[in-house]
Amino acid sequence: MPKVILKGPLVTQLNFKEAIVNGRSLFEILSKIDENRNIIMTNNYKIKPGILILVNGKDWRISKLDEIREEDIIEIIPINHGG
Repeated sequence: MPKVILKGPLVTQLNFKEAIVNGRSLFEILSKIDENRNIIMTNNYKIKPGILILVNGKDWRISKLDEIREEDIIEIIPINHGG
């Protein structure tokens, strides 16, 4: 099953640093982690601004993944920025 690694304040917000999460798609896995708390995803299942998702070290938007494999590593990183 895919391994999920959280970074920064997400560890405290979601109460874990690493977990094995069953799921076939990235959004299925993210939904299980977020559990309708809207920390990672919005109500309409979009990744919130300021959240970077890496699958095997690559931005998920660039890799155009259709399916997550059992050996994949998903890192969820909040992007801190200011003005």
